[in-house]
Amino acid sequence: MGYRTRQKDAVLQCLRGLEGRHATAAEVAASLAEAGQQVSLSTIYRRLEQLVSEGQVKKFQTGDGSACFQFVGEEGCGEHFHLKCESCGKLIHLRCRTMDRLSEHILEEHGFLSDPGRTVVYGLCAECRARQGTEPKEE
Repeated sequence: MGYRTRQKDAVLQCLRGLEGRHATAAEVAASLAEAGQQVSLSTIYRRLEQLVSEGQVKKFQTGDGSACFQFVGEEGCGEHFHLKCESCGKLIHLRCRTMDRLSEHILEEHGFLSDPGRTVVYGLCAECRARQGTEPKEE
């Protein structure tokens, strides 16, 4: 699992405390600073990448060039699709049999093996839609 440092432990504890939610490196830095632990952003990035390579943290590319991170512990995040709100930035785990069937269809009918753990569907979450008064589009 690599070597342990005070900064690595602090980053890991910060993500663990989010209870499955995601955070950017800047959010981890802000959380640590709020707790009185000054860790440079470059150190946080290095420790996050180390934790990703060790399998304790999962990294999600958000499509706008940034990334967010999630503590997954020993059990991992699992292979499921994700939803990304383009308004508030929330990344939602989507455990959905319909999406699993879509992945199976893509493989069987098109010969393409998708990677659900890296597949993100973009749009607006329910809270942002309600706040903006945006109704779902009907066909």
